[in-house]
Amino acid sequence: MTNAHPAFRQAEKHFKNRATQALPALRDVPSTFCRPVLDFSRPDACEDDEVWRAGWWGRVYEPPVAGRRPRKAKDRVRGERPPLPNLEEEGVQVVALEDGRTGYVVAEGCVSIPRYYDAGAQEALLTASLAEFTRPPNPLSLDTHYALPENMFELYTSAPDTPVLPRHLELDEAERAARAEEAQRTAGTRPLIDTAPAFTMGIDEVKRRNASWTGDAMSLRASTKSVETLMREIRWANLGWVYQWSTKSYDFSTDTPIPFPPELAAQCREVVEIVPWDKVYASVKAEDTPDFGAWARDYEPDTGIVNFYQLNDTLMAHVDRSELDNSRPLVSISLGHAALFLLGSGDRADPPRPLILRSGDVLIMSGRGRQAYHGVPRILEDSLPAHLYPRENDSLTLAAVKRWISTARINVNARQVFPPGFKRPA
Repeated sequence: MTNAHPAFRQAEKHFKNRATQALPALRDVPSTFCRPVLDFSRPDACEDDEVWRAGWWGRVYEPPVAGRRPRKAKDRVRGERPPLPNLEEEGVQVVALEDGRTGYVVAEGCVSIPRYYDAGAQEALLTASLAEFTRPPNPLSLDTHYALPENMFELYTSAPDTPVLPRHLELDEAERAARAEEAQRTAGTRPLIDTAPAFTMGIDEVKRRNASWTGDAMSLRASTKSVETLMREIRWANLGWVYQWSTKSYDFSTDTPIPFPPELAAQCREVVEIVPWDKVYASVKAEDTPDFGAWARDYEPDTGIVNFYQLNDTLMAHVDRSELDNSRPLVSISLGHAALFLLGSGDRADPPRPLILRSGDVLIMSGRGRQAYHGVPRILEDSLPAHLYPRENDSLTLAAVKRWISTARINVNARQVFPPGFKRPA
């Protein structure tokens, strides 16, 4: 019987499967729904490879049998690491970057740069992500429901049991009753959001659609929780222009965005500058090639999302369509545990390319690659690199950072909302 799911969905279902203790296979996955796994950052020696040590290469794909549950595997078999797939056969182009590193063109306009951030730079960006990017005025995923203290991470470091009250406790009885009645009235009627690309709608239409947005409804059932618990429940922090998750668009009601972190902006500009974009787009048709010639001079990230993943978290297949410039680079940085990243095309029916993204890796998406479906079906358990383990000489702050990342992953991504020279309407 033919599987009704498109290839991308089949790949997601395979890699996210937690029906047993056995890890999903990374090798010999059917080509009908998945291309061979690429892992550009793996160390030469197996003993230095946290992904191999965790047993992720221990199984080959076995087709499911109706009525029979897969075998459980308490003691993971490490197996033998397979060689990297033939890059030429896989259509992966190797490019020399301006700083001497090597990049891999894994899809049209998409460049993977393994090990871009060294251990010290990873620690610094992890610390910034947790201690700085979670501070006001940057919006957090929990702001709607909790009156978060400004110094969340400082409290996580020194007083993790500090209680945090839910916002609904600030309401009087009449207001709480009115909101409860409204929530009951609208339960199950949440409309689907039209995700027409912002670059086709234009800023005026985006602003018009957002004019009636009054914010997300706070939870009336949220309970008081400790800072320790809430730090584990943060799912995102917003940098720069504010992205409204409910409307899937940016808030252009203000004249200027929240300042984007200057050091992070400089790092993203640098990574875009070292890529030989003329080689990346050498085989792409002229009509599909973006105007990359100026990227080294005028790429200016002004918005970004810091994604905080716990080990059971996933990110379903999606396409980013909210920027007014749909071709300029999106810079994505991986920190902490490795992740299985699926990079597809503009059609979910096409088998996606799985990439293992490890701590310190950078992936740039540009051009038509910005309109490719992508997602994270699995965080690779037990794949934290050794340099992020606690050390006796760690500062209190770094010790807290390592405590948090010991069961987590962070992805920092930056992008540019407006094309250079864009004049916003009054």
